[in-house]
Amino acid sequence: MEGKQNLKTDEIETLVLQSQDGSADAFAKLYDIFIDPIYRYVFYRVKGGEAEDLVELVFLKTWENIRQYRQGQYNFSAWIFRIAHNAVVDYYRSNNHIEEELSHDIPDERRLADTSDRTHRSLNGNLLSTAMRELKDHYRQILILKYINDLSNEEIGYITGRSQAAIRILQFRALRSLRKIMDKMGISGFDL
Repeated sequence: MEGKQNLKTDEIETLVLQSQDGSADAFAKLYDIFIDPIYRYVFYRVKGGEAEDLVELVFLKTWENIRQYRQGQYNFSAWIFRIAHNAVVDYYRSNNHIEEELSHDIPDERRLADTSDRTHRSLNGNLLSTAMRELKDHYRQILILKYINDLSNEEIGYITGRSQAAIRILQFRALRSLRKIMDKMGISGFDL
């Protein structure tokens, strides 16, 4: 698995270098790689209809600033999620938005292969969305980045501006809070 992840990271870094040299084709491939995880991240944080506009803004800012990205301590994935994080923060600051309810129907085509699995995941997704609406925003953000977008604590720390120790504590508290919420809903044995 680690070899596969390194291959993808190496492929991404190559595409970034090509994009920095002005290759629209390379950037289109980066877009294809990141559109689903960035969309899920933004969708869980803002109203569904406005998520699409913010995601478009994230990729526009990524294209405009890609030459500023430097491979080093953080990988490109963390860098683009930081742009998404900042877009969400700016969205709430500039519009004084109050958090709205989450939608229950976020598609993930990779998991929709068999009908029973699709039904099970849909039910779990609805339950999880309902429970996550009850979480504090910073708890929800940590869980989305960690479990939905599969980012490391180091990447999450970079995105949120928190230390890895703070991320571990927030993750623990968020999971504990989510479990309490789900217990109140009468849901037990839920697999995150």
